[in-house]
Amino acid sequence: MKEIKEINLFISCPGDIQDELNSIEVIVKEINKTIGKISNFVIQIVHWNEDTYTDIGEDGQEIINDQIEYDILIGILWMRLGTPTKRDKSGTVEEINRAIENKEKQQLIYFKTATPINLNSINTSELNQVMEFKKELSNKILYKEFESIEKFETLFRLNLSSLIKDKFIDEKKSVQNPTKIDSSDNNGKYQNIVSLIDEIENATKDGFEDIDIFNINENGHISFEKATRNLNNLTGYLNKLTDNLKKGTAEINQANNIKDTRLKLSKAKKVVNRLSKELDEFNDEINSELPNFSENLKEVGKTTSDLLLASRSFNNSETNEIESNTLAYRDSMEYAMNATANMLKEVIKWPAINLKFNTSKRNTEVALKDLMKEMMFGLKLIDEALEIEN
Repeated sequence: MKEIKEINLFISCPGDIQDELNSIEVIVKEINKTIGKISNFVIQIVHWNEDTYTDIGEDGQEIINDQIEYDILIGILWMRLGTPTKRDKSGTVEEINRAIENKEKQQLIYFKTATPINLNSINTSELNQVMEFKKELSNKILYKEFESIEKFETLFRLNLSSLIKDKFIDEKKSVQNPTKIDSSDNNGKYQNIVSLIDEIENATKDGFEDIDIFNINENGHISFEKATRNLNNLTGYLNKLTDNLKKGTAEINQANNIKDTRLKLSKAKKVVNRLSKELDEFNDEINSELPNFSENLKEVGKTTSDLLLASRSFNNSETNEIESNTLAYRDSMEYAMNATANMLKEVIKWPAINLKFNTSKRNTEVALKDLMKEMMFGLKLIDEALEIEN
């Protein structure tokens, strides 16, 4: 029978983390049913309230420390640090520190940066403790930050896939070789045949129908096509705005040379009003494109990680094509992000002129800022995905 590697995942977080727990369960089930089936591993989520029993200890945290067995610790913090223990600032902090100190354990640590809907729920004293702990960790490990549940799901899927590939999957055993019959083994010459029969009879069908290498490959190409189309559209909007701003600047400079003050102001006003309209059109285009761009970036991250994890089932040319396409897309997005930054610098330089223009200018600054944030996150996702292959 195939040897299935069991990987225990322990989640450590205070009570203000809820949505992320549900996402972790969904993602783990998804990985188990797809890539886990291909690479012969299964992830088990360990819960302290389900996988511990009543025992005697210095405190409840000590009992958890003694009884919980895991391979990977997932630590998530937001606004709360948690309840202090006799040994550390909180149970979560103690669990994270123990995992870092234990070289046999792996850890993925996340800090949520979202602003809560109810600002009154913020405890500044406890939030400062979280910030202090984050600073302490920065000298020990690399942690991740996320501002929305969607971004957490994308990051976590990539990080977990990469970690499992690097630390838990034996490349040499990941592709099962056909059973070889040893004809010289007279006493057990049919043992290999018996083992092969047992493997088929004991195999479970559950989740097997979810594996489709061709579908994973096709989804990868589709997600890249969509994200590339988004990036091309965004680049086109940026180029158009660049041309409009250059034209507007030249026209205003020409207007400044007009000696008649009324004519000069009239000419400048027309140019400014037109620029305001063009800025508004740009803002509408960016705000319309960004949601699709964000969604397609997440899909690129997911499918790229799936493709690279399953690449041992492909030939080398297909694997190289995946990595080559990913790197090319990354270069294009980095170029677009730098162009966006240069555009934002130019827009910021424009002076306040009138209410309409000032409003359009401010909205453009926000739109460009949001665009850069999405591109930075996209670059981060691609870098995370490429770590799976390296």
